[in-house]
Amino acid sequence: MNDQNAITYFARRGVATQWRTFMRAMMETLEGHLDTPGREGMLRLVGARMAALMPLPACATLAELEARINDTLAAIDWGYVQMSLDMNNRTMVLRHVAAPQVGTHADLAGAWIGSVLEGLYASWLGSQPGAEPTVPVRKGSADGASLLLHYAKIAA
Repeated sequence: MNDQNAITYFARRGVATQWRTFMRAMMETLEGHLDTPGREGMLRLVGARMAALMPLPACATLAELEARINDTLAAIDWGYVQMSLDMNNRTMVLRHVAAPQVGTHADLAGAWIGSVLEGLYASWLGSQPGAEPTVPVRKGSADGASLLLHYAKIAA
């Protein structure tokens, strides 16, 4: 088993058995009743609410912010993040590894978690000193074991 397969395996196992069926049923219900933009918007709101329930302290450096986020993610068994700055594109890149994965009939990989992470990170980052709370976090590429997210102002 290569590292990517191992991380994917543990991400799937990271959802407690008693919640797996519930999460799948909830997500399949949302898929059946909301269009994609509506479902993604609701999931971003869920992520923002999670951030409000798990607030981060003010952080002075990117390394401190990453450490505080990882402490919080570890407490709920939601993987970890690696944060970096892309100076050429004026963006912060967040590589979230081993997010919990619960697949559905229409979304076998459980990619819906990316929308939750968008809301979670946007709220956490937007609450830091000097941050603009309206700057979005947007999903980028995924490889099964990790998801890239980008935090940056959208060009006008």
